[in-house]
Amino acid sequence: MNHSRQLLRCAALLLLIALLTALQANAQYGSRGDKRYRDRYSRADTHGDVVELRLNDPGTLEARMPLAMMDRVRLLRIEGPLNSTDFAFIKKLCSRSKCVDNHDRRVDNYIDLELEHARIMSAGSKGLFGYSGERDVLDDALAYCSHLRSIVLPDRVKRIGNGALRGCTDLEEVIMPPTVRSLGNHAFNGCYDLEFIMLSDNLERIGASCFAGCSSLKSVGLPRSLAEVGPQAFKDSGLTHVTLPDGLMKLGAAAFEGTLITVLDLPAATQIENDNLGSMTKLEDISVASRSRYYTCEDGVLYDHSGSVLLRCPAARSGAFAVPDGVNEIANSAFSHSQLSSVTVSEGVTGIAASAFYGCSQLRTISIPSSVKVIGESAFNGCSRLQQVDLSSVMKLAAKAFQDCKALERAVIGHVGVVPQSAFENCSALTVVDLSPEVNTIDDRAFKNCKALAHIDLPEQLTTISKEAFENCALTALELPGGVVSIGERAFKGCKDLSGVTIPDGCVTVDKEAFRGCASLARIDLGKGLCSLGDNALRETAITTLVIPETVTRIGKKVAEKCNQLTRIECHAVLPPTLTGVSNNKIELYVPDTSLNAYRSAKNWKNFKTILPL
Repeated sequence: MNHSRQLLRCAALLLLIALLTALQANAQYGSRGDKRYRDRYSRADTHGDVVELRLNDPGTLEARMPLAMMDRVRLLRIEGPLNSTDFAFIKKLCSRSKCVDNHDRRVDNYIDLELEHARIMSAGSKGLFGYSGERDVLDDALAYCSHLRSIVLPDRVKRIGNGALRGCTDLEEVIMPPTVRSLGNHAFNGCYDLEFIMLSDNLERIGASCFAGCSSLKSVGLPRSLAEVGPQAFKDSGLTHVTLPDGLMKLGAAAFEGTLITVLDLPAATQIENDNLGSMTKLEDISVASRSRYYTCEDGVLYDHSGSVLLRCPAARSGAFAVPDGVNEIANSAFSHSQLSSVTVSEGVTGIAASAFYGCSQLRTISIPSSVKVIGESAFNGCSRLQQVDLSSVMKLAAKAFQDCKALERAVIGHVGVVPQSAFENCSALTVVDLSPEVNTIDDRAFKNCKALAHIDLPEQLTTISKEAFENCALTALELPGGVVSIGERAFKGCKDLSGVTIPDGCVTVDKEAFRGCASLARIDLGKGLCSLGDNALRETAITTLVIPETVTRIGKKVAEKCNQLTRIECHAVLPPTLTGVSNNKIELYVPDTSLNAYRSAKNWKNFKTILPL
């Protein structure tokens, strides 16, 4: 009887010890005791390809690794100190070309790395002066380990450095201890297979682009200790929802851009960097805690604290929207990629900022009141269904404002002095443009590829038509105002229906390829005072006669190349202009009587077969 009691007491004592050990393990590793973690590593033990090593000295890992296991190990447990040499060996192991079983047959090539009881002495990457790193900090020594499947980080790690596990494309799971307080920039960037990460309960900072591109990461538990999330931290990750902790103070610009998040609740303490949430195309609703010092919300739309700046309308909204009274500014990207079909901007709004309606592919109508004076860069870029805009009261129009608005048919431009770069580029349905009489410059590519634009009245104040301004337009006739002094590179290139052009008098510069490919251009009158003709300026046109005025000082190469109907060239300059090159030397050249000898001896001019007096 006594013997039986002793056995029962021993059994009870052993059970108690086992229970205490388990509780201690859970206390030490926190969430590491959860079922998912236990299942993960109990399954790993069944591989039959486990290597467990205990190191006494750093730098000895490779020497301790059994040679026969180099191509077999799939679960590597390490205890003891590790330095940069050891991490270089781990990286080599995680980048091996194959993995085999006991019979030398190929099997899935992955490494599960358990460093729970390891100690990082240094883990930096190799630079000019050798390996370097900090104690208890995982730097970038394991970046781009192509076959690393999971990692349990050492229980003393205090920081995950910049790019620490960047580009580990097979990485699925990460377990970190509660000692970690900071995740560096790009720490897990490009870990496409990352599905599960157990963040430290004491984490304070997530760096810029930390989880960018982690497309398999559907959810993540952000700890209450978290104070800062860096810009683009979760950009293009697979997140479908997120709960921001009450203590979060800074949310980086575009932190959740490209995610699948539908609802965003902002805590009272949280301020968004530059008030920029980025493009969140699935976002349906935004809410703000009532005590917020920074923001207010109305019907799921985000405004600044005063309600005078509309910051973000959820992109997944559809139908019609009216900007409330009291708003005086529409902020950067406020409606970008929205599904709205109609927007009414309230009187009192003075500015529509850059990219405000960028990519609103469903937007058909927008009412812009007379109070709006400024429209920012790319404000309506990509609004492919927008049909008309009235900008008669706008004082400043920025670059790319209506680029790629493919359905835009009519644009009324008011008090703008410069039609800016790419303002209406690729507006392929644009047929009517009313320019302000104040316009003096049409900038680069302003109307490029407006393939329906057959006519435009250019204002008298116009002096400059810049590079590619009307390239590939449907212009049939062109009257250039008398004040024009510059026609830029490829300004009218590819205007195949253009039949005639008169260049005004004065020192006008016609740059290279200005009228190249204007296949119907049979007449071009170069005004008195013309200064120069650039390379290939009239190439592939239908001109029959080229008359060069006496004021020209420079003519580029192959000015009239492939002008198959050209039969006569007249140059009225007494002194032969600088001629870069000539390919029409079989065509008869006519020059002033007194200059025959000068042309017959001048560089490149002398290559003409026939030079006759005018």
